[in-house]
Amino acid sequence: MKTCARFQFVILGLLGLAGYTTSAHPASDIVVNEEGEVFFIHTGHGVGKIDTQGKLTYIHRSQGGHWMCFDTTGSFSRTQPKHFERITAPGVKPAIIFADGGSPIAVLPDGNLYYVSYDEKLNPGGLRVTRSSPEGRLSLPFPPLNRATEKLGITGLAAGSDGHLYVACPNAIFRMNTNGTFATVAESISLADCDVDYPDGNTNMALPALRGLAVDEHGNVFAAGTGCHRVVKISPTGKVESILRAERPWSPTGVALHRGDVYVLEYSNANKGHGSGWFPRVRKLGRDGKITALVTLSERNAPAAK
Repeated sequence: MKTCARFQFVILGLLGLAGYTTSAHPASDIVVNEEGEVFFIHTGHGVGKIDTQGKLTYIHRSQGGHWMCFDTTGSFSRTQPKHFERITAPGVKPAIIFADGGSPIAVLPDGNLYYVSYDEKLNPGGLRVTRSSPEGRLSLPFPPLNRATEKLGITGLAAGSDGHLYVACPNAIFRMNTNGTFATVAESISLADCDVDYPDGNTNMALPALRGLAVDEHGNVFAAGTGCHRVVKISPTGKVESILRAERPWSPTGVALHRGDVYVLEYSNANKGHGSGWFPRVRKLGRDGKITALVTLSERNAPAAK
């Protein structure tokens, strides 16, 4: 297996989460519910909601946070581990689970939450996927993946409707099967139309520097190629194509799907430090190919939280 460059989300204290350090990048998650309401993370502000009429409000305030996901079962009712919080009211489905630090997260249809953990003592230099049950039981369910990613970066997680967990590293996508084995969807991904923009100027980073991802009912993976200013579509057989370009300074960081439309969270200067100005934009790529900007924000026009 060819490897991709290390891109580490650091979480210390594997099971106890004794420490938790966010990585230096803007938020990477966006989700859309059945009604077509869009939720995205605005770094430094919290979670914004765009209703079906295009009105923007905030449903959660947080200075941190990079990742969130839907829990379609609504079973993840408690905060476990403590850095993952349900921010929707009890009984609301799907529930939104918010990570106040740097770990990508996903909840599968069985109600289990998955996140990326790192422990220098237990697994020197390595990353692994940890599972938390709704009751808070923690386990390491994918030893083959954990061995394969010891020197890789895990840069995104997504739940598939097939019940599998999809895992991104900077230039590869893996699918974790329910029996604990894993398959490679695509590796050594290379885009001919890449607008090269190495995160933090790190030329050792494997492009396209995949980050947030989503999976449709056919097993197609849609991922943000942050280091190439592209959104890519990866078929179940590993065919890769660019489906959306972002002009500089914008670059995609997260992707969501809804009834054939692709929703993209983009940030200005996403491959540079926060001091360069991280401002979010949400665009929709319709089934008809039309691209619509839903919201473009800055520190000056961010709405107040409710």
